[in-house]
Amino acid sequence: MTDSLDRRLVATLYADGRADVRSLAAETDTAATTVQDRLRALEDDGVITGYAARLGYDRLGYETAIFQLAVDHENIDAVTARLREKPAFVTVYETSGHHTVVAVGKFGDENAIGSCLQELHADAAVRAVDVVRVDVVSEADCPIAPE
Repeated sequence: MTDSLDRRLVATLYADGRADVRSLAAETDTAATTVQDRLRALEDDGVITGYAARLGYDRLGYETAIFQLAVDHENIDAVTARLREKPAFVTVYETSGHHTVVAVGKFGDENAIGSCLQELHADAAVRAVDVVRVDVVSEADCPIAPE
């Protein structure tokens, strides 16, 4: 995604995922049909994978926990697949270093974090687990700057 219009569209949609084609056209000073074509192309290319509400998890009573897992290379795909199936995990990363998998989760309470921790400790493919509870300071900033 190197095109300036594409970057502006993505950044604008990130700020307001409910923006319609007309408002995107006005915001980017582009014809609505062009915006519609570009959005369709971005969707087809997998740049835009869907439209969703951003939630204030803390306002909903959720706690954020980051799980750092030591997993042997041959088990990473299986472990990350299992983590992605769990609704609590909103982001799963494969990393380098001692912790080869990092997962960010949103949990209803401390018991839910503990239950998940116990389950991961019992997983034979996971050599070690560290968990850190965090307070979210910022989650909604778009890293894509319009050109």
